[in-house]
Amino acid sequence: MIARTIACGLLLLIAGCRASQPSRGWVTGAELGKAFPDFVYVEDNGTQRSLRNLAGEFTVLAFTRCDQDTHGPAAAALEQIISENAGTSFVRVVGVDVHWFDGQCDHGHCHLVQDQRNLFSICDATGAVWRLYGINGNNAAVVIGPDGRVIQIAPKIGNEEFRAELRSMIVDESNRRAEELAQKYENISLGG
Repeated sequence: MIARTIACGLLLLIAGCRASQPSRGWVTGAELGKAFPDFVYVEDNGTQRSLRNLAGEFTVLAFTRCDQDTHGPAAAALEQIISENAGTSFVRVVGVDVHWFDGQCDHGHCHLVQDQRNLFSICDATGAVWRLYGINGNNAAVVIGPDGRVIQIAPKIGNEEFRAELRSMIVDESNRRAEELAQKYENISLGG
């Protein structure tokens, strides 16, 4: 087990993506209730960033595999999730399409392809992030909650049940934050 963990870590380092928190040890899969596995990617200007830099209160990672280097195969599904939740107060939803294909990406490392306000596309040129998250199929979705823990894992990003469950969690968090804010203002107005 230790040898497998070390090998996975070396593979990530060689591949150009790396875990951004090496002191915590190498993570070999996303687990419900556990801290999300962070990773580093490179922007076009050469700046290294981590997933933590992109995170919203809810971050939806769409792991997609494609036959060609399309750079953003899950964009439509993520845009739908973001737009469904755009009017939810106090909560920012971010979508990150982490994709790779069986061919060879020109960059040869994990890099940012698209940066739109709440929608990002990251090419996982070697599949290192997929291995870090323990994604074995062709597609998967992982949701990171407000506390930085994995709160949902699904085999498909476009699944109606997945989106409904996510929507419910987002509305619950928005309501919780609204109540917290209302209580704070009530305490201020009462002089407490």
